Amino acid sequence: MLVNMEAKDHLGKMLEANYFLPRKLSIYRVAKDTCINTKTICGVLCGRKRLPVKEAVLLARYFGERDDFFAKIQLEADLKFEKQRLQG
Repeated sequence: MLVNMEAKDHLGKMLEANYFLPRKLSIYRVAKDTCINTKTICGVLCGRKRLPVKEAVLLARYFGERDDFFAKIQLEADLKFEKQRLQG
């Protein structure tokens, strides 16, 4: 799956649009199935939290992606944010 995220977007929006909504999944359902804390999932989807690596791997396996799929997207977003912050 090719992912294109603009600077204002975050991993949570992509997760919601491409994984949660099409499958009609709730935060509670994914949390229960993956053993990820609901607060963590909610924070990521809302853009308030980064996706930790362990949870990135668990979500990737849950959604049938490569283990590093979501972690790489999070890293790219972090790099883009820091570049913008350092430019002024």
